[in-house]
Amino acid sequence: MSILTNIQQEKPRLRRMWALSWPAIIEQVLGTMVSYVDTAMVGVMGEVGSAAVSVNGPPIWLIHGLLIGVGVGYSVQVSNAIGAGDRERVRVVIRQAFLAALVCGAIACGLYELLSGYLPFWMGAKPEVLPHAIGYMRIYSASLLFNALLTIFSATLRCMGNTKTPLLFNTATNLLNVVLNFFFIYPTRTWHGHIIPGLGWGVEGAAVATSVSITAAGLWAAWAAFRQSGYQTSLREGLSPDAAIVRRAAFLGLPSALERAAVNLGQIATTALVGHALTTAAMAANHVATTAEGFCYLPAYGIGYAAVALVGQAVGAGNKDDARAYGTLTGALGFLLCLVTGTVLFVFAPPLASIFNSDAQVVYEASLALRTVAFAEPFFALSIILTNALHGANDVRFPMFIGLFCMWGVRVPFACLFVLGFHWGLSGVWGAMAMDLTLRGILCVLRWKSGKWVRLAHLDTAE
Repeated sequence: MSILTNIQQEKPRLRRMWALSWPAIIEQVLGTMVSYVDTAMVGVMGEVGSAAVSVNGPPIWLIHGLLIGVGVGYSVQVSNAIGAGDRERVRVVIRQAFLAALVCGAIACGLYELLSGYLPFWMGAKPEVLPHAIGYMRIYSASLLFNALLTIFSATLRCMGNTKTPLLFNTATNLLNVVLNFFFIYPTRTWHGHIIPGLGWGVEGAAVATSVSITAAGLWAAWAAFRQSGYQTSLREGLSPDAAIVRRAAFLGLPSALERAAVNLGQIATTALVGHALTTAAMAANHVATTAEGFCYLPAYGIGYAAVALVGQAVGAGNKDDARAYGTLTGALGFLLCLVTGTVLFVFAPPLASIFNSDAQVVYEASLALRTVAFAEPFFALSIILTNALHGANDVRFPMFIGLFCMWGVRVPFACLFVLGFHWGLSGVWGAMAMDLTLRGILCVLRWKSGKWVRLAHLDTAE
């Protein structure tokens, strides 16, 4: 009877949580489905095409992760201000976020353009892959300014409680990417008597399509944040740096950025291990498996967006009970959903892998990798969601330490041991990954249950 009573009591929170979660989950699913199509379209060119995109994945994830950290610094301030009912501060933070996006995006764009000729080589690209990989990175780098706008303002909108607008513009721009792929990747051809124009730029064409789509999405996201109902603002109201907001953004965002950097540098290390120690087929399989695995944890990211918004607003309002309840509920929901998706991934690994590449060896190695990691996914979901909940509660340093330890104390050394010592090939890399994700989830649960975040959120005196 007590269980039923608890469920009844939690219904308002569950409804609010789900209202924020479902658009974000759908956004992630649709975005990933389009990414699947994107990967499959490049995969038609064989293992060289897939490998050229694969070697650029970790450096792109690295800069994206750093931009997410910047987004945390400003979006958490937005959610806290909304919880406190301070609309003017919300508007000021939005303008400061725009300034930060411009500065960080410009730096990222310039740096990656300078390094574009070196990054694929450092990642272990084979001679036949290297020219295409360099071309892809040079083109993609040009869009990083707009990627900063997209990343930071998508996070800001979600923390304002608006998950539907990011769903709309991310879905639209992902679909645009697919349409542009047909034009930029493939040459002019005939289909059922109709001439379909195309430039035939191959891998480089995929980069052009992605860059154009990101540019459109970034501009749209910035516009939507500035026009958000109830918090409309304008650049004319002032764009000079606000020292207090910048310091607070650094306090909240820097640990998150370092966490992302630690994780993504570890991914770079393991990808380089695959590139240098294994075959081109293994490199392509690694990219295919990474893309297919994204299907599994999509619900977690959607629910995580709700977690940071709801916990952050509860903290701003000084409501300890709401903060605790939203973190616990979102974590439980994410674990259950990703238990289901992990099971699906294990059962359907071969057909999922074959969608993205037709090479038998690539499909075989990718399937083994996916089945190796499948049942670590619920724990990965816990780490994603509870990290967001901890961020909303201003507990930003502990997730950083978790990310650093699990990646560099577990995944990287064990991947090296399994590949170089035991000769387990790509499965060894993904076995080490499964160990990392499982431990990360357990540590996040222990941190949330400890309640140490209550003091950091200044809720220890809350009634």
